[in-house]
Amino acid sequence: MKRDYRRLFALLNSHPHIDKDELVLQFTDGRTSHLNEMTADEYMQMLGALEEASAPSQAELKRWRSSALLRIGRLGINTIDNWDGINAFVSSKKIAGKPFYELKVPELQQLVRKLEAIERKGGLKSLEEKPAEPPAGALQVISWFGRSTVVS
Repeated sequence: MKRDYRRLFALLNSHPHIDKDELVLQFTDGRTSHLNEMTADEYMQMLGALEEASAPSQAELKRWRSSALLRIGRLGINTIDNWDGINAFVSSKKIAGKPFYELKVPELQQLVRKLEAIERKGGLKSLEEKPAEPPAGALQVISWFGRSTVVS
């Protein structure tokens, strides 16, 4: 039986401290250190254990969700019993591109960084807000850095 070992080696790459031969010996009770000599059951148990070790803990997921919700609230979005509003905001392609409950730890970490950047830059702009019109007869100069100044 030919096995596809891509999934195993991807998991092993995320755990550089684990030795493949030692792992195989452990799951075959010392019978062999060769992957191709493992039974299908032994191999699946080994993959399951590696995936479980790779999965973030529930506490870590909860911590990052809480961190993201705190920042979403600071931007003026109601986070108390407003899951439709939170999901609509987070699902935007410019924010995360998927509903809040589907975000994994790395995506939540990226979302927190993005929300902090939005906060630093002044928060969300209302769709109703329009830039202030310069007075009649004023000349608007745009610098190399994209900043505009009104010169009377």
